[in-house]
Amino acid sequence: AMMERAIDSGLNVLITGETCTGKELVAKGIHYNSSRQDKPPVALNCAAVQRELIGSELFGHRKGAFTGAIEDKPGLFEVANQSTLLLDEIGDMPPEVQGNLLRVLEEGKVRRMGEHLLRDIDVRVLSMTNRNLQQEIRAGRFREDLYYRLDGFNIYVPPLRDRRDDIPLLAARFLRRACETQGKAIDGFA
Repeated sequence: AMMERAIDSGLNVLITGETCTGKELVAKGIHYNSSRQDKPPVALNCAAVQRELIGSELFGHRKGAFTGAIEDKPGLFEVANQSTLLLDEIGDMPPEVQGNLLRVLEEGKVRRMGEHLLRDIDVRVLSMTNRNLQQEIRAGRFREDLYYRLDGFNIYVPPLRDRRDDIPLLAARFLRRACETQGKAIDGFA
């Protein structure tokens, strides 16, 4: 029900919950049931990108903007134009990038590193985190104004131990996938 409301809202969505609770599946479900479903979502795991490169990944860069920038490169906001940007582990985003992200969300425009040109974008952002962002704000590691831009709609995904009714559905899905992968049939799961 929360996902359906989020789909129809068109707002940025913050999806929270413990590690491995299915936050990314929720985000993809929102995207693929939204008016943006015709274009694939673009994803970035904020924790997996080097601190020095995350700005370039998100916003792009101009050739020569920094050592190693050997050609112009569009950022993921440009790549995701008219679609959805999935920001996994948003709580791990370096503070020095958070201000630029806030500006993009406020203005709907992105500027590649090393350029002055602002490019219009139309991107819906679905963020995911296993961190308590309110605690991160109090600790000075996450911007409060960015939090409110990302949290247009909040979905908490409880751990599987609190969703025991989902276990038979998940087990059936995994068994069906294993049967397909192995070319085997089990009664009821061929």
